[in-house]
Amino acid sequence: MTGKTRWQRRKELEDKTVEQVGETHPESGEPAVRWLTSEELDELRRDMKEASAWARAELKRRKTDS
Repeated sequence: MTGKTRWQRRKELEDKTVEQVGETHPESGEPAVRWLTSEELDELRRDMKEASAWARAELKRRKTDS
């Protein structure tokens, strides 16, 4: 570990050009990888929360069916 925080490492990556970080999409030329926006992160968190609740309920149901 370099002693840098996760946010410091992220900021360093954000400051680099596409050529320094990774490849571009062959058709669009856009970066192949990008940071998610705040809205996308919120939506992902909601989806994961729903999926987790579903999985817990499904496991509970399967336990009672056995």
